[in-house]
Amino acid sequence: MSLAQVLNNLSEVIFPLQCLGCAEILHQPNSQIFCSTCEEKIKFINGCICPICGTTFPDSPAESHLCRNCLEKKPYFSLARAIFSYENIILNAIHQFKYKRHISIGETLASFMADYNFPDINFADYSLIIPVPLNIKRLRERGFNQSLILANAIGKSRQIPVNFSLLKRHKFTLTQTGSNKKERQQNVKGAFEIIDKNKIAGENIIIIDDVYTTGATVNECAKILMRSRARNVAILTLARVPQN
Repeated sequence: MSLAQVLNNLSEVIFPLQCLGCAEILHQPNSQIFCSTCEEKIKFINGCICPICGTTFPDSPAESHLCRNCLEKKPYFSLARAIFSYENIILNAIHQFKYKRHISIGETLASFMADYNFPDINFADYSLIIPVPLNIKRLRERGFNQSLILANAIGKSRQIPVNFSLLKRHKFTLTQTGSNKKERQQNVKGAFEIIDKNKIAGENIIIIDDVYTTGATVNECAKILMRSRARNVAILTLARVPQN
């Protein structure tokens, strides 16, 4: 047995991996981030969805179809996909990561996201990953960008370059918690800028964020990227706020 294997086995004994929902020790950590009890409470995004924005149709007897919003005004991104519904255990885990600075939770979620088989996404088609940036004031308050942690994990797993400096959030925006879609759109309007358009032109880009709420932020990012002659922009998030 190699030294690396010995150290890895020792670390699992001293610091056993725990369920992100209830802190129960996981006996098969390589395939789990939640225990079986917590996993039953988690809602994965599946079933009928809008093929563009990923809006779910839980009560629709029809197959996947375009939602009203995408029919009325197509977003600048080609598609958006998420893994979880943003509620219960997942909401708590992301809050622990994002607002209480539990980076280890974020790294575990990032690892899961990096290996997740997103429907309709062929990672070989994409040449660049960009995390949704934070304004410098917000970054100093929080101490890290949660989207960058997620993006780095996916980039490493899928062997796609990650660039966190091409897209800048030059406008400080108020927190969007509790805002409706129109208010969110207005809040982020003109909030982003491209640092080097030459590195955007012709690229197929994946934007990474933690939560998709109304899509206002990621669509504003996609807009400025497409106007800088990106070939295509897709959105991947950990979770998605359920529709009312």
